[in-house]
Amino acid sequence: MQATNQERIIDLTIHYTNGKQQHFQFIAPEGTVGEQATLGTRLHKMLTADPIILELADKLVVIPVHNIQSIEISPIPTKLPEGVLHPMREIKK
Repeated sequence: MQATNQERIIDLTIHYTNGKQQHFQFIAPEGTVGEQATLGTRLHKMLTADPIILELADKLVVIPVHNIQSIEISPIPTKLPEGVLHPMREIKK
């Protein structure tokens, strides 16, 4: 997947309760404040959906939320959904 100068690639990793992972990518526009807010809204809707549905080039992937342990999104979107605690850092104990 290649992004243009006005876009960036977002990596999405889903960690399942059975220990497996799936990795996905999508292109997010970097343009206007409105586009950044739309990305934040889209992420919020995806993270609060049950099930999560992802459209790939050749199929839909339906993931029941009860099978998900955690989701990682990188790099951090410019506009975050409401309720995100930031900035944070992970510590190992």
